Amino acid sequence: MAAQTHFPFLAWSWRKLTGTVARLTYAAVILIALSLTTAARIRTYFMVRRIQGVLHGLAEMRVDETNEDQLLKSLPHITRSPQERKALGRTQRFYHMEISNESDWLMAHMTAYPTNWLRLIADGLGYRFVSFDATLLVENGKVSNVSYGLAEEWVRPKPAGYVVSARSIHGLWLSYRRPFNVSSEEDESPQYRVEQGGFRPLFRGDQRTVKAVFTNDAPPELTRRAFQLDLSCFWSLQGCGDAREIAPGLWHDAEAIREATMKRLQAEQCPDTVIDGRMRYLPDVSVFLLEVTGSRQIEVNEEGTKTEDWFIDYELREEIRGHSSGPWKNVRLRRAIPSPADPTQTIATPIWSLPKIGSQVLFFGNLNFDSCRVIPATPSALAIAHKYAAPEERRPEDQILWGLQ
Repeated sequence: MAAQTHFPFLAWSWRKLTGTVARLTYAAVILIALSLTTAARIRTYFMVRRIQGVLHGLAEMRVDETNEDQLLKSLPHITRSPQERKALGRTQRFYHMEISNESDWLMAHMTAYPTNWLRLIADGLGYRFVSFDATLLVENGKVSNVSYGLAEEWVRPKPAGYVVSARSIHGLWLSYRRPFNVSSEEDESPQYRVEQGGFRPLFRGDQRTVKAVFTNDAPPELTRRAFQLDLSCFWSLQGCGDAREIAPGLWHDAEAIREATMKRLQAEQCPDTVIDGRMRYLPDVSVFLLEVTGSRQIEVNEEGTKTEDWFIDYELREEIRGHSSGPWKNVRLRRAIPSPADPTQTIATPIWSLPKIGSQVLFFGNLNFDSCRVIPATPSALAIAHKYAAPEERRPEDQILWGLQ
């Protein structure tokens, strides 16, 4: 009673906030919120189920083996493009499927303002952006290319927004034969490449991405891993983090490949598998057989600090692939290469030593290799280089998109 006498407004406010009408209002708000979040999560759950079904069908595709009828049985709801391309005795048909909520009226308004309060509320209620698309190329009746991309934010161009993506290749090349970088990890696992991307801004924070690229002849036990995603975060309470949560298998594979690469480089090894992968899957690589004709150690003054450098003279013995631009005099041996564990750091170059006069090496050019550019020309290395001297044809679907490497 004393509170009502001395603080009448507070007492009145307390009665209103705790009265029957207020309690009914609170219950109604909670009930509406529960209904909205349940409806949003159920809708997203069924979208995710459809995506998982498509991923299961894609995992069954065998490049250059699965025929068009088998494709349509595995993915009955996929849409065939009306365009059909015929050239050089080939008939190419394209199939596409997209599962997304970006066309929703509410989602369209939220993506226009990616950090607005409406999107934050919708995300808390379980209404989140989901976009998945898959594309298949059928050539002369058989699947020739498979790819998909998954995004959890609206970005244009669409591939730039993928948090997880995968595609099949026969090889990798750039138009006009421009050089591109070949990492030590790609040399380590040429048939199954898994690349971890850097941070991208998101309204929930930063996000890491992962991309898988596998060859047409990669073992099925590897290629299937590219289609094993955990999409439960799209309808869960917390929401999605990044690729480590959505594609834990791919993320683990990337770490395993990096670890194996580090061990190989620290052991100063450039095995025949590196040569095999380059010759078979990089049609733009040039390969020359060189013979050492001279070597010398030179003292260099680098801003007052004396150091030693090594230079080699070679003589061209054979153009196994490509054409030599020469000359092969005063070739400097690179002493350090980027570390796979941390690209900002360096480690010693594998097989870093002065070669003997008269010894022969294989030199790989025209592309930017992080490691193993010069490899001793052992009989087995030469046999592989000669076996695949004629490069495979450059298929349009295997071309690297400039700026999206």
